Amino acid sequence: MGSKPAPNAEPAVQRPEHSTHTHSVLFYSDDRFLAESIGRFIGSALGAGDAAVVIGTVEHRQALEERLSSQGLDLPRAIEQGRYVALDARETMAKFMRDGRPDEQLFLRTIAPVIERAKAAAKHEDGKIALFGEMVALLFREGNAGAALRLEDLWNQLAQTHSFALVCAYPLREFQREESSAHFRRICDQHGAVLPDEAYTQASDDDRGRMVALWQQQAQVYAAEAEQRNETQMAAARLAAIVENSEDAIISKDLDGIVTSWNSAAERIFGWKAEEIIGQPILTIIPPELHGDESMILGRIRKGIPIEHFETVRLTKDGKRIDVSLTVSPVKDSSGRTIGAAKIARDITGRKRAEEALVRAEKLAATGRLAATIAHEINNPLEAVTNLLYLLRFEVHTAQGKAHLALAESELGRVSQITKQTLAFHRESVTPERIDSREMLDAAIAMYSRKIARKGIVITRDYQPCELVGMRGQLRQLFSNVIDNAIDASPDRGEIRIGIHCRGEQTEVSISDDGQGIAQQNLARLFEPFFTTKQVGTGLGLWVAKEIAEKHGGSIAVDSRTGESGHGTTFRVTLSTADANSAAGIPTAA
Repeated sequence: MGSKPAPNAEPAVQRPEHSTHTHSVLFYSDDRFLAESIGRFIGSALGAGDAAVVIGTVEHRQALEERLSSQGLDLPRAIEQGRYVALDARETMAKFMRDGRPDEQLFLRTIAPVIERAKAAAKHEDGKIALFGEMVALLFREGNAGAALRLEDLWNQLAQTHSFALVCAYPLREFQREESSAHFRRICDQHGAVLPDEAYTQASDDDRGRMVALWQQQAQVYAAEAEQRNETQMAAARLAAIVENSEDAIISKDLDGIVTSWNSAAERIFGWKAEEIIGQPILTIIPPELHGDESMILGRIRKGIPIEHFETVRLTKDGKRIDVSLTVSPVKDSSGRTIGAAKIARDITGRKRAEEALVRAEKLAATGRLAATIAHEINNPLEAVTNLLYLLRFEVHTAQGKAHLALAESELGRVSQITKQTLAFHRESVTPERIDSREMLDAAIAMYSRKIARKGIVITRDYQPCELVGMRGQLRQLFSNVIDNAIDASPDRGEIRIGIHCRGEQTEVSISDDGQGIAQQNLARLFEPFFTTKQVGTGLGLWVAKEIAEKHGGSIAVDSRTGESGHGTTFRVTLSTADANSAAGIPTAA
């Protein structure tokens, strides 16, 4: 490429064979500068009797040939002699590209013969050859930077066996993107000389110094900005990781209530995948009766007012209701304008259940204290009355009087029994025993025979011979409480259906009435202590029944209808059969 140029010289090569570099790169901003620079490089070689090969686009080949002709070169003569070879960049490249990458063997077979023929056509015995190529620039422009860099490597490998001076050219505009910085550095590293664009090449020495100083200052600014950007990106990545791995649902939405982001915890808690819910209204997870809350929340967010620890109910994908605590904050743009909301939803269903369990435990403790007090206050007078009735036996001699006395004693016994059952204060043996479920249900029915007769209720039995195991007194209390409720719910001359069915290792006892049924809003609270729908009642009967059933490893459920076409309530008590328990040591029911 000739001797090393002076500081203000343009990138020209006087004699390629004297160049200390065989592979140079020229960056340009204007096509005219490219034609002038390459024209001097190729023109110097042809004027010295050497050969030249140009592999370029149609436009650049035409501009170069016009430039060479204007320099006084007899280009047709050089073409006829074979000292000037012009090839189309795309057609030449197609001969050695495979699967978007240059094939080494095909490259050598395509390019080496061209160089050898042109070199043989040179006027000198040691003829040199000047090459200009922009195949790499075309690959880079198409976004195939990897292929362009590989082709640069192949040119360097070819230079090990063939003598030539090569200038590659890249338009500088291709490197304005941030991601192209690394490619730009690698391209520079692969060339022996780097020729800057015309802004630097055509400047004076003083202007070049100023330009270099300005570039250094800009480079430092860009480096600082890049470092700050990297730190920002790392902080954003850490924040994204925190959001994605949070145990709480983190959701964002716009001011119209449309979901814009949805983390993994939100998927786990609510059941919807991000791709299912993003773009949908947040009302999707809000129960219909609470839709008004969303208007309130968005109203406060638009005013920039956050909401903290708002406890409410939300819906999962399968329709389940869960208790959540919401914290909602405004999301603002760079100008401070509110553009959306970020919501953190914590599932507090477990906490709510624990609180309810604590309330039940407190009610149980209160019930225990009440039971102890009432037992003390009632049992003493009952015992006194019992003793007085016993003494009256010796003073009553008429048959009628003795009958009345016996009836009084029986009723007094019933009062005592009912008191103990209602308050779960009936202390019997805690040893489990085998129990005939039919006898137990009949005994409970008999206990309320007068009440049943007074209302004219018909009892319909559907019994299977199922045997239970448990504490006799507690199970009798369980069934007595449920039967008593059925009697109260039944209309005059109504019907109560009692069924006992063996279902594998479980026994199901169903007690149904044809009363008006229980309102839907009361069903959920039916087994709470002190909750009752009766005009007169303690609200303890069904709660005690549930506690006894669960204590025996069973359950109690209720189904009720209130419609005109059909109404009534059915309680189902499910308990383990005697065969499902270890019968060792359990005495047979008498």
